[in-house]
Amino acid sequence: MKLVTRYVVREHVGPLLFALSALTSLLMLQYVARQLANLAGKGLPWSAIGKFFVLSLPFTVAMTMPMAVLVSTLFTFGRMAAEHEITAFKASGVRVRSLMLPVLACAFLLSIAMVAFNDQVLPRANHELRILQNDIAKTRPTLALRDQAMNAITDQFFLRIARSDANTNKMYDVVIYDLTKGPERKTIYADSGVFSLTKNGQDLLLQLFDGYSQEFVRGDPKRLQRSYFIDQTVKVRGITRGFESTTSDDFRSDREMTVCEMHRRYAVDAFEFRRVRQEYIMYASRLVAPGTKTIRAPRDRPAKEGLAKFYCATLPSLFLPKKAKAQTVSAQPPVVVPPQTPVVLPPQAPVVVPPQAPVVLPAAVPVVPPAGDTLRDSLGVAIPNPQPTVTIPAPVPPAPDSMTTFRGAMNAAEAQLVASREGLDSLTVEIHKKFALSFACLVFVLFGPPIALRFPRGGVGVTIGVSIGVFGLYYVCLMGGEALADKGLVPPSIAMWIANAIFTVAGVVLLWQVESTTDTSRGGGIRDWWADRGARRALNAQMKQEQAAKAAVGA
Repeated sequence: MKLVTRYVVREHVGPLLFALSALTSLLMLQYVARQLANLAGKGLPWSAIGKFFVLSLPFTVAMTMPMAVLVSTLFTFGRMAAEHEITAFKASGVRVRSLMLPVLACAFLLSIAMVAFNDQVLPRANHELRILQNDIAKTRPTLALRDQAMNAITDQFFLRIARSDANTNKMYDVVIYDLTKGPERKTIYADSGVFSLTKNGQDLLLQLFDGYSQEFVRGDPKRLQRSYFIDQTVKVRGITRGFESTTSDDFRSDREMTVCEMHRRYAVDAFEFRRVRQEYIMYASRLVAPGTKTIRAPRDRPAKEGLAKFYCATLPSLFLPKKAKAQTVSAQPPVVVPPQTPVVLPPQAPVVVPPQAPVVLPAAVPVVPPAGDTLRDSLGVAIPNPQPTVTIPAPVPPAPDSMTTFRGAMNAAEAQLVASREGLDSLTVEIHKKFALSFACLVFVLFGPPIALRFPRGGVGVTIGVSIGVFGLYYVCLMGGEALADKGLVPPSIAMWIANAIFTVAGVVLLWQVESTTDTSRGGGIRDWWADRGARRALNAQMKQEQAAKAAVGA
């Protein structure tokens, strides 16, 4: 059995390397073709261009490795079935699943290696590639002016010339559009001019002759001011800039972080998310109608991401040795308290209280009874009150509208909650995507052999067609799940693993069908399969007609 294992594994190595190199080259050519406009004509050194290609390679390998595994599996098992090697193995008592076990074991090891690659190599390469792309975007090559065209000197300075002389740097019929001052845009027309660079090679000098300039007056967009000149010099700073490599950049996006770094950021963001969610629920509970028992709130997120916690905390604790922490007892010397000298307070002088002046109370204000009451004179005779007094209550400041305050606070908490939720879901998606893409190698090994054995004489056409179809469907599921997870419609763990689950179930079902048959192969090419399918349908229809006729005769 060891000989069979070595033989099957060795047959997969060549197709795997060929498929990986071919697919990686194709995707690299496509990526370079899209980035060619950003690389060409900027005078970049060869080291920067080579670094760009090298840093683009890890992302391409991460995408092409599962597809290369699928191609190699389809090609190897298809060739073995076409040359009747599978028939010989079955005649010797070796089943298909026994031939697949060593390939599955190698695919599992390859998936573990891809996890490490996607976790350690890919984020660092993405980080360095982003920095390099920013440096390339900042690079501005030597000035080259074109006739009868709009030359973008900078983002806000444009130059158009009818004709120029490359030997003397002279320009004719010059038009300049200066947008550096925002709404006070300026247009300069000149009959001729000469352009040159300053000594530092970074600034442009335009010496213009016989023309005029017109610009809008500040504060009045309806007034246009025109000024004529015989000789005028315009200086444009920073038009050329060589390639400069950035030495440090601490910012990292979610695709530039490892799993453990994303896990730490997730823990911090999850704590803030749950705090804001409690505030939202508190404000929403005060705005609902009395008697309402339920409140609609965004779905809660766990304090820690489960897969990342297992990878960063649980898994290392199982394999890495635990560090023993010795308890150190610090022997502190006894504290000696020096004897305190008695403090003698000086005699206090007696406190003399000055005599208080008599307090004169103001005369009592006569209380006027309200209307309807009476006054009595010294003899006790009741006298009616001629001027009844009207009591006016003191003004009470109006109370703030608490409902409006709660509604504004709830809306602010909801907006903050949406932003926090998007960040958490994005981190979770990237964590699960690293593992899902890595274990796609194992899934495709389980899915590929049953397809190859179903069409043993399909050849390279079936291999390429099935590979493109399967991998296209896989990436549609992956990208669609990522979009749904980013919007919060589907949990990220389900969205990222649904494609692997579908192809795993399909592979198991197809393998069971192959193992349950007693013949050596399931068919030939696609045409044979289609003809066989039509024959089976005709046979089933004939059998149904015979059964119906027998039932009619018996009745």
